[in-house]
Amino acid sequence: MKIRILICLLLPAMAMSQSQALTMEKAVQLALQQNKGLQSADASVDYYRKMARSGGEIPKTDVNLQYGQTNSYVSNDNNYSITQTIPFPTVFGARKALNNAQTEKAVWFKAVTQNELVYQVKQVYVQLLYLQEVKSLIMEQDSIFTGFVRSADLRYRTGESRMLEKIAAEGRLNEVKNSLRQNEADLNIYTARLQALLGINTPVSITETAIPDATLPPADDSVAVAANPQLQYLKQQVSIAGKQKKLYKAAILPDIMVGYFNQSFTGTPLNASGTPLATNSNRFQGFQVGLALPIWMGPLKAKVKAEEKQELAASLQLDNNMIQLQSQYEQAVQQFIKNRNSLEFYQRTSLPNTELLLKQSEKSYRSGDIGYAEYFLNLEHGLTARQEYLLARNEVKQAELYMAYLAGRQ
Repeated sequence: MKIRILICLLLPAMAMSQSQALTMEKAVQLALQQNKGLQSADASVDYYRKMARSGGEIPKTDVNLQYGQTNSYVSNDNNYSITQTIPFPTVFGARKALNNAQTEKAVWFKAVTQNELVYQVKQVYVQLLYLQEVKSLIMEQDSIFTGFVRSADLRYRTGESRMLEKIAAEGRLNEVKNSLRQNEADLNIYTARLQALLGINTPVSITETAIPDATLPPADDSVAVAANPQLQYLKQQVSIAGKQKKLYKAAILPDIMVGYFNQSFTGTPLNASGTPLATNSNRFQGFQVGLALPIWMGPLKAKVKAEEKQELAASLQLDNNMIQLQSQYEQAVQQFIKNRNSLEFYQRTSLPNTELLLKQSEKSYRSGDIGYAEYFLNLEHGLTARQEYLLARNEVKQAELYMAYLAGRQ
């Protein structure tokens, strides 16, 4: 019985300690579901959609009661009145248009947030893939230099080499082990970053093993960035400023006032027969209609002119961001082409030559045809070429992700 209880207590902890394995696509989908920033943007959309229903709001109804000596010395006269102020009808249309524009702005802000989130998740995921491949290369280096240290130690003990060869080999092995520790730290950093983007507290790991090839073809910058949600968001800012200006203009028009009253006239003079003209049971009623006119229009017109400047500022900001995005996309394309050319060089020329160089160097070193200095130099050259190849693959993919982000095609 005690064993069963212990197992029940340990199961949740074991489940928490298990890492959630994710593909890149699954990581993106999880981020879209769990990220708190995106959830906040979604809540903002709901807020503005509900606020859009407030476009028909009118001022509170004014209900009054007068009681006392309102018409004569009699103390129980009374008057009931209801008054309602209604904005000019064009105000309702202007409010509705403004509320709808603000809702659309919130929708585009969510799209901006989502575009950035997907880009960051993919960027971090690819960086983790790169670090994993680098780790494999470093471990291979560790194996190579461990063997090199053993060989150098044996050669030194048998008198075939000097102490310098052994010291150099041990020093390089220590550098490799330090690189491995740095790589582990980077893996932990980017794993934590991915976890934060996903909005979860449980450990995560990635299931893919290699950086995927770049498949997005570069497009013309002016066409590519047109779909960027950031531009659509800024366009909506211009639209909101224009609709706010129309609302201020509509607010200058007079408000309409309608009212109803019902009152008594007790204590009025007597008629010819000696009876009162009206008693407490007689009620007198009527309607009133009026306009609320803006006597001092200066402040109201100032709001309209101020909003014109706001609309101009939003328009200029849109133009500036369009120029910046086009420039950034053009730079990203050039960076992509540069990195792709570098990658093709390593794939077609450098790596095949490097593999041949490493094999021949090892054979020659073991046979004694070359010394440790030449072998060491060839080994360093080959390992550097492999590292540069991995870096080129990472940079090509990262450049593609950045182009997709700028184009809003995540």
